[in-house]
Amino acid sequence: MKTEDPVIAGYDGVVCDLDGVVYRGAEAVPEAADALQRVVQRGVKVVYATNNASRVPAEVAEQVAGLGAPATAADVVSSAQAGAARLAEQLEPGATVLALGGDGVIEALQAVGLAPVSPGADAGELETVAAVLQGYGRQLSVRDFETAARLLTTGLPWVASNDDATLPLPWGQSPGNGAYVDLLAAAVGRRPDVVGKPHPPLYRLSLDRLGTEAARTLAVGDRLDTDIAGAEAAGVDAAWVLTGVDGPTELVLGHATPTYVLASLADLLRPYAVPTRDAGGWRCGSARVTSGADGLRIERGGADAIEVVRAGVAALLEMRDAAGERDGGGASGGDGDRLRAGAAALEHVLDDAAHGERD
Repeated sequence: MKTEDPVIAGYDGVVCDLDGVVYRGAEAVPEAADALQRVVQRGVKVVYATNNASRVPAEVAEQVAGLGAPATAADVVSSAQAGAARLAEQLEPGATVLALGGDGVIEALQAVGLAPVSPGADAGELETVAAVLQGYGRQLSVRDFETAARLLTTGLPWVASNDDATLPLPWGQSPGNGAYVDLLAAAVGRRPDVVGKPHPPLYRLSLDRLGTEAARTLAVGDRLDTDIAGAEAAGVDAAWVLTGVDGPTELVLGHATPTYVLASLADLLRPYAVPTRDAGGWRCGSARVTSGADGLRIERGGADAIEVVRAGVAALLEMRDAAGERDGGGASGGDGDRLRAGAAALEHVLDDAAHGERD
């Protein structure tokens, strides 16, 4: 891609993550809503893919639209919908499914012609259960999980919306759906078919909803181990947005490799400076980054912070891959120290840029 071309010029559809990309909790991410409006005005289709199976799409769309971004219920693709679609492929129409989760799980099953039943249903209804769809639900009780375990010990099909171990809340991290999946797996001695990010089914359902080819679709997200890794698994290009929880340290500790690095969603519409390899380092705009024994050496010139970060990310990925080839890891010993030091240097660049914006 030429430097003067915006990222979005190469795509017909966008699969957009929500928390950390469009909003953070109840607050809008700056410029995100306007950027999405402009993307849609260009004729690019947008859907919002979420691992949150507890909320119904209409509720999610209302929140997104309330921030000024284009959104209807049909634009929201949830992991509960992906799970229901998977079961609809395996079961007869009208089959009864134990809905272990919130309203999002129930609505998703109904939408594909399956009959959800709650763990608190009477014994007669529970005897007809043909499968279990497990998604997050804050109202679930120990007795609900006991019911699910009893049914799953008979070998019924078991699909989980997602396996995120934690759920971010304003006060910190709470157990996520993955923690409750582990609880049941320990009891029944097997694991479910998981459809949410980073597994491909949620992205494939998003492609079906968009009606676009994988090669002409861009996934956008802030979490490397779910959004970016899931896009890679589905064969979709991935834009890593730095408005969420993951930063350079998570990049060097994981295995995901984003196609693009964006300061925010607004960068989808701006000229994109592509990092290029030169003798001994990486350039992006007027920034140059080289790797050394103590991490990264940064020559910023007059480059914007995001150009420095793109060059630095390219250098870190090169270091990470080389470390992996040497010892199958890269996050331990001397290689790990170099990677973490390099990541810390890029995080200082981002912190300085954020401080400048606040000033």
